[in-house]
Amino acid sequence: MNAVRIPLLRCVAGVLLLALVPALLSAWLHPRKPSWERTGEVALSTVAGWADVLWIDARPATAYSEAHVPGALNLPSGAWESHIETVLIAWAPERRVVVYCDGHSCRASHEVAARMRTELGLENVHVLTGGWDAWRQAGREVVK
Repeated sequence: MNAVRIPLLRCVAGVLLLALVPALLSAWLHPRKPSWERTGEVALSTVAGWADVLWIDARPATAYSEAHVPGALNLPSGAWESHIETVLIAWAPERRVVVYCDGHSCRASHEVAARMRTELGLENVHVLTGGWDAWRQAGREVVK
């Protein structure tokens, strides 16, 4: 019985290995391959060197009204339709867009950034690593 299993296992392993090679080549060479890093995240220290940034606050309107990044526009993921026009008016092709929400555990900024990329076709959209928490911890100016 074991004599049959070993050749069978080798055969299965060989087939899997043969399938793995083209799959890896396809993933490596595909023109629209996914990023293997956290999607579009950028550190505050990097953004500080950018000249023209359109800040998007993906937090709920109540949090935005309490305090936000100077010049930031509010675009909560749950109110996309009612807020997106204001964002599009402020956007320009040469502007980098940085979306933030509360912090590392907040996914709203990733959702808003993904919608901006897929639904609006914008390419230069980033998510602030650490979000609002990173901004405040850096001692940056806030609008209240």
